[in-house]
Amino acid sequence: MRLFAVLIPALLVALVAAEELDFTVEIPPGTFQCFFQPVDVTKHKSLEVDYQVIDGGDLKINFMILLGANVLIQDSTKVDGSHRLEVSQSGDYQFCFDNSFSYQARKVVFFEIFLLNEQGQTDDIDLEKLATKDETLEKRMGDLGLTIAGFRNAMSVIKGQLNKIEYHQAILRAHEIRDRSVMTANLERVTFWSCTHTLVMLCVAGLQVFLIRSLFEDNSKVGRLLRKGKDAYSSSGF
Repeated sequence: MRLFAVLIPALLVALVAAEELDFTVEIPPGTFQCFFQPVDVTKHKSLEVDYQVIDGGDLKINFMILLGANVLIQDSTKVDGSHRLEVSQSGDYQFCFDNSFSYQARKVVFFEIFLLNEQGQTDDIDLEKLATKDETLEKRMGDLGLTIAGFRNAMSVIKGQLNKIEYHQAILRAHEIRDRSVMTANLERVTFWSCTHTLVMLCVAGLQVFLIRSLFEDNSKVGRLLRKGKDAYSSSGF
């Protein structure tokens, strides 16, 4: 039990230290906003970014990745997108969202950034540097029918699967938020037009009742105008 009490927390430390970043940001109408992420080629060989608009207007936005003045990736009026980029030089990479084409609607964007090493992993920490040397560790693991290499591989597989689960859960949460936003917008639109149509129908019905009553009232100015128009139409011979 002591063995697992040492190794399991080390695994959790690796999970926490993984270079996976996720944000939910609001881009006001008519604005262009960038978010910076330092990348070191000695540790990071590639980066992956996923984004999607979850609320606001037509759910579309422009997206680009910049390094200095160089445009590395560019999307135009997309609802979502996913890109993987091989890192060739260190620097502050810019992840930019352009909502300048929208005059009124703000956009809420969820995006994730993954900084990957040569093995395609997101770890930025060497567990061996955190470990304390234990001469009897290998023997105790052998008594359990385990090897250090096998245990390390098993933990790597578990960690990778947990990372995938976390990634898909984040994507599903973003999809749920976007679907709820669309449903809310549709409900508001349907409610508005239903109330408008009902109000118009009530106004038309009230106007019809008023005009019909005016025809039968001698003191009604509207009735006299309507009867006068009818008499003029009859006297014209039609």
